[in-house]
Amino acid sequence: MSDKFPTVDADGHLEEVHINWKKRVSEKYRAMAPEERLASDSHLRMTLEGKPWPKPTGFGLGVGGPYRRSHPRREGMKDPKARLIDMDSEGIDIAVLFGGGIGGSIPALEDAAFATELARARNTWVAEYCSENPARLKGTAVLPQQDVSAAVAELRRTVTELGFVGVSFLPNLRGRHMGDPYFFPIYEEAERLNVPICVHMFLGRYGSEATGTLRVDKFFYSHLFGHTFEQMIALSVIMGEGLLDRFPKLRFVFLESGCGWLPYWLYRLNEHYEVLGNQVPALQTEPSELLKRGQLYFSCEADEPEIAHVIEAIGDDWIVFASDYSHFDSRFPGASQPIIDNRELSDTSKRKILNDNARRLYSLD
Repeated sequence: MSDKFPTVDADGHLEEVHINWKKRVSEKYRAMAPEERLASDSHLRMTLEGKPWPKPTGFGLGVGGPYRRSHPRREGMKDPKARLIDMDSEGIDIAVLFGGGIGGSIPALEDAAFATELARARNTWVAEYCSENPARLKGTAVLPQQDVSAAVAELRRTVTELGFVGVSFLPNLRGRHMGDPYFFPIYEEAERLNVPICVHMFLGRYGSEATGTLRVDKFFYSHLFGHTFEQMIALSVIMGEGLLDRFPKLRFVFLESGCGWLPYWLYRLNEHYEVLGNQVPALQTEPSELLKRGQLYFSCEADEPEIAHVIEAIGDDWIVFASDYSHFDSRFPGASQPIIDNRELSDTSKRKILNDNARRLYSLD
């Protein structure tokens, strides 16, 4: 690993199912707390509110396997000491941390009061994990999006008391898109606290399944297009509903879908603005021009071949590196090596993607 490019991981993951959550919530909610149970297919499945999360079978399913190639999860997803060793081996200075099945499910739970309590317990545990080295391990908040006032209070607590640097945001909440005024109090507080909204879909959540996944019963399909379609929709409504004007200091980052779709989608957005822009009066600027405001960031897959093309289309100031540590489709070791080895990228672009842009996005300096 080259020491020429200091690195910030804009999206790595934690494993949450090993925690005894029954001890971390009040007695009232212990029967609903996350736990692993043996399912009918003889595999352990996480249950929440008495049902498996994510859905293990059927349309909109959200679990993987069997895999063509093995990729065991790293112990660092549970143990911060092991995580720091892996970060050192990869040349990663700072890792911004997102959850797994539990964190991704909390915003979609049916019981809002339980979601509020579990979010608080989950975020507190993440802060305990980060306390091993708070200068290098940075948490992101999961919010009970079912109750906006509770979500705002928890956002404030995680940033001001726990030192979190972003908000993990489910872009499809029971049919609500991100441009819905329902979410405006959360955006207002995030803007005030100077932390970004991190658009991150999780698959197979009851009532909040990713677009298109209710038509398929194979994880191959739901993972293939579920993440990316939700990112494309989120970008569209954030622009179209005028969120960048309403919240001019708020930043958004679109995670875990690569960046190769951007040139095409921006072209399509511009085309629709030219012909149908009167239908979205809050959109006062050609969509592609909105990138220049510095409010929109996108993670890339280190080995995707379109990075140079994306830079040609939108510049190199809005792309960040994300390892996805250590999900089945992540790379370890050598998470950032394809960027370092990419001959189509200048050293300046590599430094921005691997370090500078993420520091600006998360206000790490």
